[in-house]
Amino acid sequence: MPRYYFHIFSDDVECPDRKGEPHDDDAQAIAMARRIVSEIAEEPEHREIEVKVVGRKGRAVATVDINGLK
Repeated sequence: MPRYYFHIFSDDVECPDRKGEPHDDDAQAIAMARRIVSEIAEEPEHREIEVKVVGRKGRAVATVDINGLK
C-alpha cells in the first residue's frame, strides 16, 4: 500500500508531514486531505488552509483547500 504525505500550509505556517500514512490510492489520500482541511478549518484562525498531498518519490498528487481541489 503506497504511503502518502499531507503537508499543511496555513498563512505563514508550514507543517511538513515527515511520517505519512498508507492509503490504497490517490482518491483515498485526497479524501483524507479533505477531512484534514475540514477539521482544521473549523477554527476561525485557520480558514486559509491548504493540504498538499504527496505520494511516492515526492510526486504531487493534489492540493486541497477549503473550496476543494486546487
